[in-house]
Amino acid sequence: MNDRDRELLARLARVNGNMGAATLRLMRDLEDSVLLSADHLRELGTLLGELAKDLSARADELDGVGAPVVIDM
Repeated sequence: MNDRDRELLARLARVNGNMGAATLRLMRDLEDSVLLSADHLRELGTLLGELAKDLSARADELDGVGAPVVIDM
């Protein structure tokens, strides 16, 4: 495992560790105002979306998807 992979997995661990608190915050907001906070949902969605994109991109790299093709001549 290289440093880049370690950082990606550490990021995943941080997000996983904070998901419960983020979810409870949304639930508390919902109880207080009867409406979910669009800003909080958007922020969480953005963070999860960026992480999902980076995880998928790394998986593609490992699979060789989208890797440059080298032709020896």
